[in-house]
Amino acid sequence: MNASTPPFDPSPEQIRRWLQLHPEFFDDHSDLLPAAITASGKVLSLEAGQLNTLRQKNEQLSSKLDTMLERIRRNERIHTAFHQIEVRLVTAPTPRELLLAATVDPERLFGIHRATVTLSTRHPALLALFRTPTPDAETQDRLFPIDHKRLIELLRDSPHPVIRVGQEGTDREIFFGPATPRIRSEALVPLFTHPESGPEGLIGSLNLGGETPNRFLPSDATDLLRDLADILGLCLSRMAMPD
Repeated sequence: MNASTPPFDPSPEQIRRWLQLHPEFFDDHSDLLPAAITASGKVLSLEAGQLNTLRQKNEQLSSKLDTMLERIRRNERIHTAFHQIEVRLVTAPTPRELLLAATVDPERLFGIHRATVTLSTRHPALLALFRTPTPDAETQDRLFPIDHKRLIELLRDSPHPVIRVGQEGTDREIFFGPATPRIRSEALVPLFTHPESGPEGLIGSLNLGGETPNRFLPSDATDLLRDLADILGLCLSRMAMPD
């Protein structure tokens, strides 16, 4: 080739037409083929390679779709369970039934080891709702009075749930009583006389304790727990201070 000879630079369309006329080319040059169109040491056709790639993408999309559908179904089950508890709270005819709906139902529906309620000693009318002549075995160790100042300290004077993991909760007995030794993580959800009442309306907390450190984590969404606590706080206030 002399200096005046132009370089050979075929266009993609020319290469395509040449390969169509010489399909045996890749039989001798399989190293030029992508891994997606080779199998068991044998060279497949370009069409087979494309089909294999599309099949793999389809399987990936199908797996993602299954994951999304399972997440949707799980969220539906969670919302349904919360709705069941909220209905029981609103329709509870007595303080006892209200306490059971707020504690026993979450344990049963969500596999929580222990659920309890603490009420501030600043609100004796609320505590009076649960005074009975004889101990109630079903509600025993599910309701605990707590000094109001201590309650504010532990809930960090915030309307948001306090999530504690591992050894962080050194004062768990205040919230969980005899069940404390098995609690490894908890969600302490403030209770208010009204969702908009602020710190002055703080009356206690709804406490959910798990047996594993990852049962409740700071990264968990807490919107549904706050909704549940708002309803419980309203129901308690109305029972203690009826119009």
